Amino acid sequence: MSLNWREIALILSELPLEGSVLQAVVQHDFNALSWHFYHREVGRWTLYTEVGTPHSRLHLLSTPITEKTAKLQRFIQFARARLIGSRVTQVYQAPYDRLLRLSLDNHGTALFLFIRLYSGSGANIIVTDEHLIILDLLLRRPRRGEVSGAPFDPGPERTEEGKPFTIRARTEGSFNRQIEAEYSRESSAADLDELLRVVRTRGEREIEGLRASIASQKKSLEASADHEQLRKEADLLSANAHLLSDNADEIELFDWKTNAMLTIALDSRLKGRAQIQRAYERYQKAKGASEHALGKLARLEEELAVRIKQLEELLCPHNDHSAWIADLKRASEGTAKAPPPGPKSPGLVIRSGAFTLLVGRNAKENDELLRRHTRGNDWWMHTRDYSGGYVFIKDIRGKSVPLEVLLDAATLAIHYSKARKEGKAELYYTQVKYLRRAKGGPQGLVLPTQEKNLSVVLDEGRLRQLLLPYDDL
Repeated sequence: MSLNWREIALILSELPLEGSVLQAVVQHDFNALSWHFYHREVGRWTLYTEVGTPHSRLHLLSTPITEKTAKLQRFIQFARARLIGSRVTQVYQAPYDRLLRLSLDNHGTALFLFIRLYSGSGANIIVTDEHLIILDLLLRRPRRGEVSGAPFDPGPERTEEGKPFTIRARTEGSFNRQIEAEYSRESSAADLDELLRVVRTRGEREIEGLRASIASQKKSLEASADHEQLRKEADLLSANAHLLSDNADEIELFDWKTNAMLTIALDSRLKGRAQIQRAYERYQKAKGASEHALGKLARLEEELAVRIKQLEELLCPHNDHSAWIADLKRASEGTAKAPPPGPKSPGLVIRSGAFTLLVGRNAKENDELLRRHTRGNDWWMHTRDYSGGYVFIKDIRGKSVPLEVLLDAATLAIHYSKARKEGKAELYYTQVKYLRRAKGGPQGLVLPTQEKNLSVVLDEGRLRQLLLPYDDL
């Protein structure tokens, strides 16, 4: 509940505002500020203001607030340039209202600081010159005419109270201390609720992503489950090599395991024994994909169980309340896994099985990755006929790139390209040593040679799992 006008008047009566000199202003979030003053008799003291929230208020601040906005906000830059060093010469509260006006003298320059302690859209902190022309304000509201350079109209003053207001039940000590303590307790409870909401939302999102990835891996397993059949076909072709003819579409061979004839599809572009090599390559590829999917599925299921347990434990209060809050804060700042360690590079760094993927999301990142973070044997992938990011697969000596890793790289390449809207794309990939820079072309543009082709439909489950560490969907 916000302060009413009577409570604000009592707060002001206890504050040493007149004669105080403003030394610093700190912004904690978009609605809350700390004003650091110095008074010749009182010494240093801090005024806290919060506008536009259900807890709009001002009061003396006895315990410093360390949190502040990550970036220096516009209003704070203005305050440092135009308000610091100002002396408060007068404090005025509009009759029966929550509108305050502080008259400031900044080395001979007259300024007005208006504070509207409302809960709705009227809430604001506005600085004007002596002619009531707005110099700057905490919250810009163009529809209300509250922008820099516009005249400020405080509105007509009230002549009667209207709805009667009373001061809340008093406790011992000053009213400022009472308000600070009450709102601190309410704020702590609200902060805890928000913290729990953030942790729960992030945790549930990660769990949802893991479940989607598990479903995707199961589909991959089903797709590669026939690798033993492919091996049998390759063995049959090898045993009957003398029956193979050039450019045949299929061949019918006797399967000694089933005692029946088996029809095997062939590639009509190949000659005789080349069909055998193709059959074994298909078998090896399917077997590798199956093994990769099995391993990844096991890791994902284990990770899912761990994440569910961790989230349940995080949301359950501990006996040590302070330690629990600290755990929640850490989880809210980084529930998702951090990117794998390694040299700092632009773009994203993502793990796919044993392989590392480097993802450039724009021309600048593409160029930087290509120049400083890849080697000749690394693999480059890009969407065909669509502009977008490059994905690099870091080479592992002695290991070929499994199909699942290629699909992960392709998924990221589609996501960071204009093919994203289509949900599918034709891609090509080659090793970095086969890339040639386009002479006179734009930044990052390359011309590939010895490229291979890949056609991929975007898998949202796979994408969510890949981007979990970055919240970049």
